Amino acid sequence: MILAAATTVLSAAHAQTKALDNLNKQLQKSDATVADPKKAGSAGTWVDRASVLIDASNIYTKELIAGFPIEQSLNLIPDDYQEIVEVEVGGVPHKKYVFENYDIYVDGNGLVAFWNTKNEFRPGALDGAFDALKRAYEIDPSITTGKGYLIGQKLYNQFKTDGMNLYNLDRKAEAGAFFGKSAEVNGMLGEVDSVMIYYAGVAYNEAGEYDQALEYMKKAKEVGYDEEGGVDSYIAYILQQQGKVEEAISTLETALVAYPTNNQLVTRLIDLYVQSKRSPDQVVSMLNKAKELDSTNVQLYLMEGSLWEQMGEAEKAEAAFLQATKVEPDNYVGYMNAGIMQARKGDALVEQAQKLDINDVKGYNALIEQAIPHYDGAIELLEKAHELNPKEIVIVDMLKGLYYQKQQEGGPEMEAKFKHYNDLLKSMQSEE
Repeated sequence: MILAAATTVLSAAHAQTKALDNLNKQLQKSDATVADPKKAGSAGTWVDRASVLIDASNIYTKELIAGFPIEQSLNLIPDDYQEIVEVEVGGVPHKKYVFENYDIYVDGNGLVAFWNTKNEFRPGALDGAFDALKRAYEIDPSITTGKGYLIGQKLYNQFKTDGMNLYNLDRKAEAGAFFGKSAEVNGMLGEVDSVMIYYAGVAYNEAGEYDQALEYMKKAKEVGYDEEGGVDSYIAYILQQQGKVEEAISTLETALVAYPTNNQLVTRLIDLYVQSKRSPDQVVSMLNKAKELDSTNVQLYLMEGSLWEQMGEAEKAEAAFLQATKVEPDNYVGYMNAGIMQARKGDALVEQAQKLDINDVKGYNALIEQAIPHYDGAIELLEKAHELNPKEIVIVDMLKGLYYQKQQEGGPEMEAKFKHYNDLLKSMQSEE
């Protein structure tokens, strides 16, 4: 049995070596063919070159299929892995099977998630295949409806597969380029792949490459892929990142005519209205419309609170922030902002007291007494916010300041609270 197993391994290794030798010979032959001016004028020459370069691009990983069990995958590939490493990708744990020329990432269910080629058999082979097919198409566009169609399909699928692998590896700009080329290949085949165009826009956007992202999002819209306003929302977001706020607003307002119930459009438009200091009546009207469409969207209440705060309407701002805590009790932002509003009320009363005549002790004490409940309310809200998000340094800083005031009259308990938050703040500041 041991001898049989060894024979199988050696046979697989021999087959792989032979396949690599054959591929190398094909590549050398193709190199020579395209160097011949006469042969280079034939569309078929470039289709053949595209085919061999596609093979070179996936020679190590052609047996891998996303979603396939790793144990079965290992039986299909001729190589032995060198080690298995526990890694996190995008915050999700994976097992990385390390091979000489590539790595396979396996999810928690033991399924192949994606892979990465580290050492290409022919560097840049897939891009080379794309250039070759494009050259063939330029010489004879009909080539992709006949001989070149199957090669084009292989190239399209390889760009899509490799693009998803790159996206999962957080190489978003490279993924965007591959998605874009997959769509371009499909265009040469006489088809439109709006999804790949959209994916290219998404990947470029996430990479912070906003010019390319905008180009592909607009292309997606031109070919009829709009996701019922979702693409318009994406375009507006990209424009906002580029500082083109008015153009973003115009995009959203136009989209809302076609999709008046798309709350994503409404929410983004409200954010831009607030940012650009539009008329409060206009923003409030839009907010009310949005809440009718989606009363559970906590961001709407937080935006409303921010709007009222900017307008100097402290009571309305606090009410909106408190409503946000009811809509989403686990969201710390509502508690934090409501706590800040309460603390400001206390600060305003203390400031008023400090402006009184030095002999008006009674008036001073009365204002300080009025401030205390606001500070207590602020502490209660901020403690809740801290419980939900212990890493938010703004909350810790405020609690330190509030307990500093309380410790002067609150005895050992308040002193201990002040010390706790003071020490915590120093610790957090040292880690920044």
